[in-house]
Amino acid sequence: MLVQYFLLLETIVLRAVSGHLIVSSPEPYSNKTLNNSPLAADGSDFPCKLRTDAFLAPSTETIYKIGVKNTMRFIGSSTHGGGSCQLSLTEDLAPSKESKWKVIKSYEGGCPANVGGNLAGGPDADNNLQLDFVIPENIHSGRYTLAWTWFNRIGNREMYMNCAPITVTSGSSPQSYKSMQDQTASFPPMFIANINGCITKEGVDIRFPRPGSIIEHNGQPNNLLQEVEPPCTGTPTFTALAAIESNILDAARSDLGETISSSTSSALPRIQSPACSCRALRRNSDYR
Repeated sequence: MLVQYFLLLETIVLRAVSGHLIVSSPEPYSNKTLNNSPLAADGSDFPCKLRTDAFLAPSTETIYKIGVKNTMRFIGSSTHGGGSCQLSLTEDLAPSKESKWKVIKSYEGGCPANVGGNLAGGPDADNNLQLDFVIPENIHSGRYTLAWTWFNRIGNREMYMNCAPITVTSGSSPQSYKSMQDQTASFPPMFIANINGCITKEGVDIRFPRPGSIIEHNGQPNNLLQEVEPPCTGTPTFTALAAIESNILDAARSDLGETISSSTSSALPRIQSPACSCRALRRNSDYR
């Protein structure tokens, strides 16, 4: 009981001193002890900001139908000039460093907002920030953990991550949302950087080496990382990278028919996928 009290006190203090973003919907795991700081630089709290009782499910179940548009919402104001984000799923309901994540959508630039710096307000500010997404038809019905990961464009080189439990059900019309935006059965692994020795470049919106087949570009074109540049540089030391490297290498060999050294896989050049450049991520005020 005393430990929970101090965790709650720490969460209140951290939220008060920083306006960083936090997912408000769907409700994250253990929301009462979830603060809005980035993941630890050494990766010790990856995934999902590991801590005591990190995976307590909320009282209300979040249910998403396959093929139907859903919305993820945020509170906070420190948008750090935007950046790039991914939404990923794992079947693990208490994810660990060994969990296998499947990226269902990537946002390259303008995530979580297409702004030059930060927005107005503090940690509880509602700036009408949201992401639109669908659960692809190749995802089976069942219970999952949904993760939002973010690599900010301006500021310290960080990785943010919030996780929420969801239940996926079959939709009445699996192709109802823009024909699933041509989603394929290939779901790449989650990109990891800034917590494992591979560091992203400041001042640009990174391109993911394996973004998947659904991509949105919501930022300024001149902020987007050049295609010839790696998404991060440095030798990765984070232990969970081994499984991710294996998945990336297998996909790269399949797509390119080349032999790729595992020592350079953390900085693989982009492997092209069919893409959609629409603006489902936005501030609501942009559409008024």
